[in-house]
Amino acid sequence: MIDIHAHILPGIDDGPATMDESVEICRMAASNETTTIVATPHFNPGTYETTSAKIFELINELEARLEQEKINLRILPGAEVLLSPELITFVKKEEYLTINRSGRYVLVELPPHLVPPQWDTFLITMLDAGIVPILAHPERNAWFLNNPTALYQVVTKGAMVQMTAMSITGKFGEDIQRFSIFLLEHNLAHVIATDTHSTFYRPPLLKEAVKIAEDIIGKQRANDLVTTMPAAIIDGREVSLPPPVEFQQKKVTTWFQRLAPFLKT
Repeated sequence: MIDIHAHILPGIDDGPATMDESVEICRMAASNETTTIVATPHFNPGTYETTSAKIFELINELEARLEQEKINLRILPGAEVLLSPELITFVKKEEYLTINRSGRYVLVELPPHLVPPQWDTFLITMLDAGIVPILAHPERNAWFLNNPTALYQVVTKGAMVQMTAMSITGKFGEDIQRFSIFLLEHNLAHVIATDTHSTFYRPPLLKEAVKIAEDIIGKQRANDLVTTMPAAIIDGREVSLPPPVEFQQKKVTTWFQRLAPFLKT
């Protein structure tokens, strides 16, 4: 399996503090049958901002430790980039900001409870520039819980969606789990990733989420979310997205609006 969203590089964001902690995260991931991890530290100008040189240095150090510890896991560069008007400029400046330096796919983070004005227009601008935005864990964003049609609209334009494994397993609560199931059923999720930060806080475990997804969308489609789709992304290849299933807003709005105030992200 391939995990395209993981905070495993030490000392540069809210992930592990030390290289030893990074190694233990990787050990746990490998034992859960993950073979490739994209290291995606936060990139938020003014808060988390790292150079490509530093990222590649840390990846080389981590890979050397993994080889020493006989942990069979490939580490690739990437980032979780906060959506901002300067995003395209930053992507052109720091090559690690696109997944595996492909220049094609960017993992885009939105605020946890809302979306910026004209966020959808900006995503379309990225697509027009040849950059495919992959929205990081929108199922954990309270705004999308109340506006699922907005997610449908950007997916139909070519944007992609990454869902967190723990959202599917219910570790973030029943509300987010129900929304995650809804997204799976309507072809509005294209990749499952862990968004791991440590061995205990959002651990690097994919298998349980994939098994649950199998019961919802079938074994082949569920496995595609951790194999075929992320493999194409890290190779920079074009991804053939299944058409999203259209739905009526009223089908989901009533209970999402009622539950949204109680959500924890």
